[in-house]
Amino acid sequence: MARSGSRASASARPAGSGGPGRPQQLQGKQRSAPWPRPRGKEKKKVNCKPKNQDEQEIPFRLREIMRSRQEMKNPVSNKKRKKEAQVAFRKTLEKEAQGVDSDIAVPKFRQRKWESDGAYVQRMEQEAQHVLFLSKNQADRQPEAQAAPKKKSEGKMAFQRRRLDKVRQRREEKAAERLEQELLRDTVKFGEVALQPPELTAKPRMSISRGRPGKKPLMLQMLLSPGGVSQPLPASLARQRILAEERERAVQAYRALKKLRQRQGTQSACLPSGKKRETHL
Repeated sequence: MARSGSRASASARPAGSGGPGRPQQLQGKQRSAPWPRPRGKEKKKVNCKPKNQDEQEIPFRLREIMRSRQEMKNPVSNKKRKKEAQVAFRKTLEKEAQGVDSDIAVPKFRQRKWESDGAYVQRMEQEAQHVLFLSKNQADRQPEAQAAPKKKSEGKMAFQRRRLDKVRQRREEKAAERLEQELLRDTVKFGEVALQPPELTAKPRMSISRGRPGKKPLMLQMLLSPGGVSQPLPASLARQRILAEERERAVQAYRALKKLRQRQGTQSACLPSGKKRETHL
């Protein structure tokens, strides 16, 4: 009885009516295609058995180790890195000079996944309007105008000169010290024999000079030495002539006095003993 009742109820339903929980479709209208849903991403399986035993992928960590070893075998020199950086910097300067590289980023359009054509066109129009708005409201620039070079102040230039002088002086001192060390270095040849220790002629810098007996410079030693007597200073020709004339006059006066005394002695011998002759000079 129950089965016959259910069949009768099913036959009594209209053809266009849907089941319970489903909206009824109107006759004469087509239902729009459902919005495609993104497929669920397959979960990444970890520690799973490989599908093919002969084809196994290299683990990520092992690939990193192999790449690092390859980089260690073929290291990039600092010169090459500097050269690459200079080339990149030159390219950026050329782009800025040509006006290619501007402050406003140029958008790159690409239709996204699950994006309809209308939404894609609308997004492109919005981006284009935004770029036009930025370009109109951008400040005026003069890329060809060159800024005047800044002049250094006198104080800064003087400081740089003093600094360069100090650096140059330090280099010269180091070069002199290096040369002195090379001169003081004694190179010993193969088979060379030393018969006596070397004689030290120079005193150490921090040595204290102590006097030895008999080595003290006395005044007597200075006088007894051949060059100890002080020599008179050389006189001029006029003074030498005056001194020679004075010497000659003194010699003549001494000779005249000596002759006069001899004459007086002979006269006193001729006179009697009781009387003496008066002499008038």
